[in-house]
Amino acid sequence: MAIQVRGLGKTFANGAAALQDIDLEVAPGTLFGLLGPNGAGKTTMVRVLNGVLTASAGSARIFGHDVATDSIAIHRICGVMTETAAPYENLTGAENLELFGGLHGLARAEVVARSDELLRALDLAEHRAKQVKHYSTGMKRRLLIARALLHRPQVLYLDEPTSGLDPEAALQVNQLLGQLARRDGVTVLLCTHQLKYAESLCTHFGFLDRGRLLATGTLAELLLQHQEAPVLDLRGPNLHTYAEALGGTWQDHDRLSLPVQSETEVPAVLRRLLGDGAEVYEARLRQWSLEDLYFAVVAKQHPAASGE
Repeated sequence: MAIQVRGLGKTFANGAAALQDIDLEVAPGTLFGLLGPNGAGKTTMVRVLNGVLTASAGSARIFGHDVATDSIAIHRICGVMTETAAPYENLTGAENLELFGGLHGLARAEVVARSDELLRALDLAEHRAKQVKHYSTGMKRRLLIARALLHRPQVLYLDEPTSGLDPEAALQVNQLLGQLARRDGVTVLLCTHQLKYAESLCTHFGFLDRGRLLATGTLAELLLQHQEAPVLDLRGPNLHTYAEALGGTWQDHDRLSLPVQSETEVPAVLRRLLGDGAEVYEARLRQWSLEDLYFAVVAKQHPAASGE
């Protein structure tokens, strides 16, 4: 496994439990979205996995290296960009990368070649000789991504990587992350509270809330685990007479919502209704999104907070 966590916990000196009994496995080459609101424990999790913080309980290994005892190896194989990271403003973009390349022990020729590659990929090549204080916010974020990738990490931790980027630059970054995972086998752990963004990019997800990991898996696996079936929305004037028989819900005066196990059930439902004389003006299968599922899982964990 690229990331293997067992019973991980982190409690600070003031008694605040930031992480509680977390178990997690992430395979190599996975785009994993660690999802949760601010304060959920995402940043603490990354700091523990990157060897910056020491866990209070449990263990974590990155490609077999213990984060608590093998920090040199961890920093060699991991790259990280936090949401609050900042480049050195008085250095140029190229000088920033040269500095960090040296800290990673890379030969100068390798740093120059790798810097050129990343600056081109992130559309910063023409600004390489410009002081960073003259960069836009989006350019600085892209430079930080280049800095995190400079030493060719096997695992990449990103905290809100597209924050401050315009749509075109965000798309560019997302395409690069996809290529890294698919082509180079880089494992990406993406921390974000933007659920729709994570759904568009990641293949696997973890729901982190109040320091606890509530669920992990692909979207399909999570839907199956929590038995959240798709819903068939039907519109027609006389469909209310079928609501009870089909186990559906009548709403909005002309709409009937029916839970179905999969899209393969839809033709049989429609044949039955039409055969019984129902008037169906519209039929639409509504799949649960990652956002729908996330809030459903959190609500189950904290029913009082959700108003139940």
